[in-house]
Amino acid sequence: MRLLNTHTLKFAEFRDETRPKYVIASHRWEDGEATFQDVRDGHNYDSAGYKKIKAFAEYARESVPTVEWLWIDTCCINKDSAAELSEAINLMFDWYRHADLCIAYLADVEAADDKSQFEKSKWFKRGWTLQELLAPRMVIFVTKSWQVIGNKAASTHSSNETYRGPDLGTDIATITGISEQALRAFETSGGWSAEERMRWMEGRITTREEDMSYALYGIFGVTPGANYGERRDGARRRLLAAISQQETIAAQQADRFRKIADWLSPPEPWINHESARLLHEPETGAWLLECDDYRNWKSGSFRHLWLYGKAGCGKTLLCSTAIEDVKAHCENAINAGYVIFYFSFSDDQKQRYDHLLVSAVVQLGSRQPGFLMLQQAYEKSNRRRPGREELEKILLACIASYDELFVVLDALDECPENDNGRAHMLTWLIKLTQEASQVKILATSRELPDIRASMMLMGAISISVATHSVHADIRKYLATQLSRDHRLLRLQQTTKELIEETICTKADGMFRWAYCQLQELKKLKSTRPRYIKEALYSLPSTLDETYERMLIAIEDQLRADALTLLRWLAYARSPPTLAELVDATVIDVTGEGHVEIEDRPGLDDTLEILSGLVIIVGNERNEDNIDCFKDVSQNILAPETEGFEFSPSHRQIAGDTKIRLAHFSVKEYLESERILKGDAKDFYLEGIKQHGILSQSCLIYLMYYSNCDEKLSTEQDLATFPLLRYAAESWYYHSALHGDLEGTREADLLCTDATLRDWLQVHRPDQIIHLPFRNSSVLGSGLYYASFLGLEQLGSQILGRGADVNAQGGEHNYALQAASAKGHDQVVQMLLDAGADVNAQAGWADNALQAASYRGYERVVQLLIDAGADVNAQGGWYGSALQSASVKGHEQVVQMLLDAGADFNAQGGWHGNALRTASYHGYERVVQLLIDAGADVNAQGWEHNYALQAASANGHDQVVQMLLDAGADVNAQGGWYGNALQAASAKGHEQVVQMLLDAGADVNAQGGRHVTALQAALSEGHEQVVQMLLDAGADFNAQGGWHGNALRTASYHGYERVVQLLIDAGADVNAQGGEHNYALQAASANGHDQVVQMLLDAGADVNAQGGWYGNALQAASAEGHEQVVQMLLDAGADVNAQGGLHFTALHAALSEGHEQVVQMLLDAKRASTLTESSSC
Repeated sequence: MRLLNTHTLKFAEFRDETRPKYVIASHRWEDGEATFQDVRDGHNYDSAGYKKIKAFAEYARESVPTVEWLWIDTCCINKDSAAELSEAINLMFDWYRHADLCIAYLADVEAADDKSQFEKSKWFKRGWTLQELLAPRMVIFVTKSWQVIGNKAASTHSSNETYRGPDLGTDIATITGISEQALRAFETSGGWSAEERMRWMEGRITTREEDMSYALYGIFGVTPGANYGERRDGARRRLLAAISQQETIAAQQADRFRKIADWLSPPEPWINHESARLLHEPETGAWLLECDDYRNWKSGSFRHLWLYGKAGCGKTLLCSTAIEDVKAHCENAINAGYVIFYFSFSDDQKQRYDHLLVSAVVQLGSRQPGFLMLQQAYEKSNRRRPGREELEKILLACIASYDELFVVLDALDECPENDNGRAHMLTWLIKLTQEASQVKILATSRELPDIRASMMLMGAISISVATHSVHADIRKYLATQLSRDHRLLRLQQTTKELIEETICTKADGMFRWAYCQLQELKKLKSTRPRYIKEALYSLPSTLDETYERMLIAIEDQLRADALTLLRWLAYARSPPTLAELVDATVIDVTGEGHVEIEDRPGLDDTLEILSGLVIIVGNERNEDNIDCFKDVSQNILAPETEGFEFSPSHRQIAGDTKIRLAHFSVKEYLESERILKGDAKDFYLEGIKQHGILSQSCLIYLMYYSNCDEKLSTEQDLATFPLLRYAAESWYYHSALHGDLEGTREADLLCTDATLRDWLQVHRPDQIIHLPFRNSSVLGSGLYYASFLGLEQLGSQILGRGADVNAQGGEHNYALQAASAKGHDQVVQMLLDAGADVNAQAGWADNALQAASYRGYERVVQLLIDAGADVNAQGGWYGSALQSASVKGHEQVVQMLLDAGADFNAQGGWHGNALRTASYHGYERVVQLLIDAGADVNAQGWEHNYALQAASANGHDQVVQMLLDAGADVNAQGGWYGNALQAASAKGHEQVVQMLLDAGADVNAQGGRHVTALQAALSEGHEQVVQMLLDAGADFNAQGGWHGNALRTASYHGYERVVQLLIDAGADVNAQGGEHNYALQAASANGHDQVVQMLLDAGADVNAQGGWYGNALQAASAEGHEQVVQMLLDAGADVNAQGGLHFTALHAALSEGHEQVVQMLLDAKRASTLTESSSC
């Protein structure tokens, strides 16, 4: 990586392992940008581009004085070098990811506080902006005059320095349509489908059309390289091929890992964890997360922590609390992981050290290099589990792939001492701390001598749980409340002590019960000591009794609102905001239904009455860090009258304030038959019925909005009508759960053009990303959306009203295709019965049969075939239904299509035909089905040209054998790799390489990307494959390819063992050709000193002329490789030799600013001159 020094504006190059901290730039390119050559040679100082670079450097110096290096794309990439440009595009996402800070310069934003300018900045429309937003941990946005606008950080807590400005994550999510979770934790949160990531690029602009695909490399984690001139379609094809290959490899690895996990049969620690969490009360153990020792352990100030205490003191609950905290930490950290294990006396699969090892290996073993070791162990296992020593080696390899790894172990004392099991476990933990510095261990146990001694040897900090019991949690909470509540704080000290002691004593470790009792005391009309004592003496003994008392205390006139609130809180898809709850109470679902918006209540009285049952969701906690509940009686909206209109400030507060039931036990009580036996039976909630009420409430609200004079059809409506978004996104969710769609409101919504349009303005259910009021794509019909959502009864009603079953619109274009894509077979049948055109073509899948085949919906496929679907219809992304089924390995669907007459040799789609598709993805049974049906194994077309090359490229050895057995031509030429042997060699698939050689593959056949199989293997560093090819007679002196021949390729990459293999085999060390012309120049250019020495020892001509740099000394000098320069000089390199890019070695070193090399060359010149003088 080439970086620019922020003080000197001089370049330096770094390998990954030596790369310093650096700041990275993001900006829009303008005319007059300074190039690599400009900055290197000191040209065009007065250009706007050079001034911008200097401004970036100055801003970086002032903002982050501890960081002295800057990367900016205009000059840190030598764009005259196609190879360097390609490599930079491959690595750019990583460069942004590892930067300490990204500075986004918005030249079209004049003022930092002008939100409108910020939102409209052209920077947000750049194609390359996507990765520059997602990859960095911190992005600072600055104006044209370098004023700070704000930041986008990995979390809202990541910004505390004033220079970073306000957090802009939420605003940027709105501007870009990318979720805030993706913006803050793209790599760690995961879960983004390929379709969704592709959509993030929609509407963006790049100067060069290929960059629309190149800018997605990092987003998908692929590195196909750049090939400018291939145009948009070529670049997209290669991107999709790389994604497909990556997905295939990932799917294969996941499948293999599942088999390995089944083979190892590890105990499942998460069962114990979930059991512990079920017993966990809110904020139990919060003291642990807040204590300095825990925080220092997590931050790495010290590496190990031991929690000890007597049996039953809550160590397992504390352990589960720590695990949840560690999980959250790792989700927002880069390359951090965790292992958990609960030793258990009651489960013999969770008592031994070996059980811990196996569980840990399976938890961590899905990534390299551990996965490879596991796979090798599996293949040679003969169904026997690896021994302890092998498991320890594999686990250490797994741990090595993380920068930070937490190991959380509960109940070490429940690992038995017999057979020295606990001794082995403790010994290994000590060894682990010595061999893996990134490991942080937290362990719990009783205080036993052997465990204490081991913890001391590990240097663990110890915490006694006895001093931080749950009893103390409750007492601290009570004391805090008694000192802060505006009524209770005035009590006499003796009364406060009585409250604290009584509740603590009766709580018996149940924090939730203690909280509820205190809430009831707060509601007393009088706080006279006599009344408080009476209340304390009559405290309910159970939570059920507590909840019943709260409910029956609600005044009659507030009960309807209270029931509405409880209904929404219990069954809404997510915790509703206070503003949403306000509007929920003004919806009347009886009769025709209506919304009394002018009757919006002030909910403080009702929420105060429900204060023991509901809480405000959020992270706000008091300074003592014990009260996790923000009291809802704190007059959040503070209206003085019952009827009021939301002011802007009220909207902001109410829109940001979410409410939920205080505890799962509240909902459980409201739904239980127990409530029916008491005086609170009017509050009984029956789930299905309540979903029906919520669905009707949403529909009534949507219809009210559609006909309301206040509607603006802009984003402002979301604030004016707080329940609008939830209603639009959730009415069909509640309708489906209710099940009874015989009513008319759903049909009225979808059959009335105005209400349908207004609903879709707010929410488009068929789009992965939809920004309210910002979509201009063609809308579907009401029948289309009912079909997409699988609402059969509703669809039938709409058809009964005369809907056109073949109307076009929406993402899937037709109702039939939408229902087919979602697998709604009953809806499909209904549409077919209504006359839907089974062969209508449009949309991404082109037709309904392709849509259903791609997703493997067998029932839908059969319905469509029976209805006359054309199984050979061409079009869409994958060309045909048969290819669509083959790309996902849906063998039953493939058989159905073949039985229906699908043409197995039809050409088209991404992979060309069905057999190449199945072969590429390694679906053996599908391949066999197609071969048995008569598919042409040698049919040509598209990227891999032949099925055999497609299977070989991805290492599908079983498929390769099937194709060879079926007559595949092992030497067929064409496609990306030229032939199957090159494909397998380039990917390092040793078994496939051997199979192809055994089948007669020509080891010296030329063509394709790497020219020969030997160069293909060399380019990717697959030493074992190189040896196999040499053993098979590969011509190591064959000319061709980027580097010219095998030895130059290996030398360029620094593969020492391969270089030695080739030299030993007789390769010509002075053969010419390729970019660097000689192997010695190739090795020298990249600083591979060991390879340089090997070549010199083998007779390489140290003064051979030619190639990009002219000679080896120039190459090493230009790149600043001091050790290589000295080696070449010692070997007799002519310091005055001329030619190549920089003319002389001295000019090369000077041009690149390598001062030490310049001095070495000057010393050599002086020595040369003295030698010449003395000889005269």
